[in-house]
Formats: sequence, structure tokens, C-alpha cells
Amino acid sequence: MNTERTTLFYMANLGSEISRTLLEYEQNNFERMRASILRAEDIIAKIKEFPEMEGRTGELDILKSIIEDLKLGKFEINKKELLDYFSPFATRLMSQVG
Repeated sequence: MNTERTTLFYMANLGSEISRTLLEYEQNNFERMRASILRAEDIIAKIKEFPEMEGRTGELDILKSIIEDLKLGKFEINKKELLDYFSPFATRLMSQVG
């Protein structure tokens, strides 16, 4: 499977990385969490580089602020709602691949 690296691809992968980050946060595995956070930040930076994202980065900024809170040991939003946000991206990506 060689999936084109589109914004959809990166958003689906960002969802996976944030899911991993939250799991590590809940398990108090802060070393692994920091590595996941770095990967999530890299993904956000890649998404922002796409020309079609110009002027449309508000949601990414919100996600970045959630990641920043996790760095500080805070998570004050609903986990299920956050992960549900990413479901359409993963579903659409998988429908293109399969």
C-alpha cells in the first residue's frame, strides 16, 4: 500500500498519533507521550505546508493547543469527542485505499 501523502493522509495519521498520545497520558508514560507529541507536531507542520491549507489552519491551531496542554499535563476536553473528530478522515482514507 503506497498512499499519496495528502492532507487527508496526514489528518488520519494525526488522529492516530493523538490517540496514542492520550493513551500514553492516561498510562502516565510521559517519555513515550513526549515522542508522540513530537510526531503529532511534525504532522501538523506538514499539513500547514499544503497550499490548500492557506487561511484554513484554525482547526490545526486548536489541535496544537490541545497538544500543548498535554505537554503541561492537562487534558480538559472530552476524549471521545476529540477522537471522533478524526474518524471521518480515517474512514475516507481507508475507502480510497481499499
